[in-house]
Parts: sequence; structure tokens; C-alpha cells
Amino acid sequence: MSGYYDIAQICLNGHIVNSSLQRFPESNRAFCPKCGEKTITNCPDCKAEIKGSYFGNIVITLDESPAYCHNCGKSYPWTESKIATAIQILTEFGNLNDEEKKTIAQDINNIARDIPQAELSANRIKQIWKKCSMAGYEFIMEFASRTAAKVLKNP
Repeated sequence: MSGYYDIAQICLNGHIVNSSLQRFPESNRAFCPKCGEKTITNCPDCKAEIKGSYFGNIVITLDESPAYCHNCGKSYPWTESKIATAIQILTEFGNLNDEEKKTIAQDINNIARDIPQAELSANRIKQIWKKCSMAGYEFIMEFASRTAAKVLKNP
């Protein structure tokens, strides 16, 4: 028998409630024990099951919520929320000029998606948060891709 992915149950804020819905049904919850938000097991857009832990010759436990659906590529609700919050933090506390306001959403999306343009976007964001509070910096660093995080950490 080949390996298989179980189904993950994740709350709308991105907390993993159960990484093995079928294998450990006793851990299923309708609402997140960490934040009280509703849980989902399927992509809201295409209805594909969210991939959970992998069971095969080796077991790979899901330890981080996926950002995007493996089936349709759309961002999950928790990813959308993080992106919107990052944009809001930088917009409200960044004292942005008109040019920065035009590019901020795309830059944040590039960083979240870890695409080749993420490094350029990270450098733009780095210039913006020199005007921001430390809270803005910490939030951006939390969800930034590894590549972008390296750029953002270096002065």
C-alpha cells in the first residue's frame, strides 16, 4: 500500500486543530480550542480537502498550516487575513507616500507567496518599516517567506 495524506482540520485563523482528521477523529473540533474560531477541512474555493499529515513508510506530521490550496492555488482564509493585516499595519503606521501606497499590497503578496519578486518586495518593505513601529516589523517577519525574511533581517 502506498502512502496517503490524511485530512487537516484548521481554524479560520490558521491554527491546526487536527492534522489527521480520519486517523484521529476523537481530536476533531467544530471550533478552535485556541481562539474559538470555526474550523474547516476543505478549501472554501474549490472544496478540495486540506492535506494533513502524510502516512506511508514514514510519517510526516503537518506542523504548519498551508498558505495556499494544493488543488486550486487560492489562499486560505488565514493567509488572506495575515496579508490584509500586514497591509493595514504598514498603511496605518508606516506614514506611506503615494508611491508606497500603490505598491504595498503587491509587495506583501509577493512576500507571502515567496515568488522571485519577493526579494525586491522585501527590500521595499524594509524601507517602509523604517517609518513603522516595532510591532509592524515583528508581524511582517512572522509570515514572511524564508527568502524574504533573510533580506528583511539584514540592514
